[in-house]
Amino acid sequence: MIFQCFQKYRYLTSAFDRPSFKEMSADIEKGLVKTVIVKDLSRFGRNYIEVGSYSEIIYPEAGVRFIAIMDNVDTGSLESNEFAAFTNLFNEWYPKSTSKKVKEVKKAKGLAGEHLGAPPYGYLRNPDDKTRWLVDEEAAAVVRRIFSLCMQGKGISAIADTLWGDKVLTPSAYKASKGLAAPIVSENPYNWESTTVALILENVAYIGVTENFKSTRLGFKSKKRIPTAKEMRTYIENAHTPLIDRELWDKVQMIRANKRRPTKNGATSIFTGLLECADCGTKLSLRSSKSYLYFRCSKYKGNSRSGVCTQHYVREDVLYQLVLKQLQHFLSYLQQFERVFIRQQIDTTLAERRYELSAKQKQIEKDEKRMEELDRLFRKIYEDNVNGKLNDERFYKLSDGYEAEQEQLKQEIEALKAEVSEADTEATNVSKLIAVTKKYTRIDELTPEILNTFVDKIVVHECEKKDGKRTQDIDIYYSYVGIVDIPTDEEMREMEREYGKRTKRQTA
Repeated sequence: MIFQCFQKYRYLTSAFDRPSFKEMSADIEKGLVKTVIVKDLSRFGRNYIEVGSYSEIIYPEAGVRFIAIMDNVDTGSLESNEFAAFTNLFNEWYPKSTSKKVKEVKKAKGLAGEHLGAPPYGYLRNPDDKTRWLVDEEAAAVVRRIFSLCMQGKGISAIADTLWGDKVLTPSAYKASKGLAAPIVSENPYNWESTTVALILENVAYIGVTENFKSTRLGFKSKKRIPTAKEMRTYIENAHTPLIDRELWDKVQMIRANKRRPTKNGATSIFTGLLECADCGTKLSLRSSKSYLYFRCSKYKGNSRSGVCTQHYVREDVLYQLVLKQLQHFLSYLQQFERVFIRQQIDTTLAERRYELSAKQKQIEKDEKRMEELDRLFRKIYEDNVNGKLNDERFYKLSDGYEAEQEQLKQEIEALKAEVSEADTEATNVSKLIAVTKKYTRIDELTPEILNTFVDKIVVHECEKKDGKRTQDIDIYYSYVGIVDIPTDEEMREMEREYGKRTKRQTA
């Protein structure tokens, strides 16, 4: 009987929650097993607390004899190894050490930009290199559609309903249909959940960024994983082919951050989240009266006596007509005077920053020259120290001072270069805006997609009364370029003629 029990369970050694161990425990409870024999304690388990609990408490109380042959452990003998507890402790140390080494290897791979997890919906593993991803065009088209629907003003629930209605397979159902490993698929393969849509819209993988170390285990004994803080994760740019461009991604994140919550009577507005108070900088909240919608500063408490900002009141229908008219004028302006607009934007930017950039460039040159000088000084004091001209105490004091100054200069140079390089992006931003405008020949109405494409924010000033008339300034910040002072048609024609003359002089 002992030999049969040993044969039956001898291959069942690992964690204590394994099915075969549970089967043996059930047989013990039924009284079918009187002796448990293992080759050594490590084959029984590597958790020293649980091994000790079974061998010293659970089995003896159940009348079961426990034998570990190689470790000379026999609970039925007085000559049993008294140092078994130490053996169990060393047995646990091995998987703990192995776990640590595995973590270090994964950490090195993650920092090198390798993908540590399975590819998200829209990607497939490269069969030639399992650490790389390939675009799955069929699924990628759905991902792009989800981002497009968000740009059109649809919330995650509305997007899920749209996909469900169009009978688009969920990510799990899609993977299962392709014969890939997938989580449990619901009975309805088109049952898109809002949480699934939200996870796709928030996944940085779709802009070509690998996010590693998103979760960690509590310890090598626990299988439970807990999410890590954002600052503890590693982000590798350009790790794979993006499905979404960065501009669209940023727009969608802004939309997601400013969700369009309805008023008490269920009304919503396409402007929600875009309006900002000119005085306190907070968002304007949507309100409703009996016959119309309006916005006011979120910090305004209902009366001026509170002293917390002022109303910055603006009606939604009036704002709609104003923004529509401005966008129509802006689009017409770009279509007719594209070349002038580009030149004007670049000239304005350079005129405002020319002196500032020149000063920063000079400072960079000065700092770099000082860095070279510090290198020479460091070599000199090193040679003096070796030759005995400078004692160790003085050497360390000077070298520490030089190294601290070099580190400070290095950080300053990096910061200045980053600021200078920003100027190089101005022309690129203008080009991006021009590319966006070419998608539209005219704008007859405002839609969430048009508004989110052209406008970053709208700053609302408080109303003022001048000469008995109520006036209010509203600033529209256009995508990529900010506020644009749109000249009149006559002013534009004059600028066109002026730039034409300048071009002739330059080419003459």
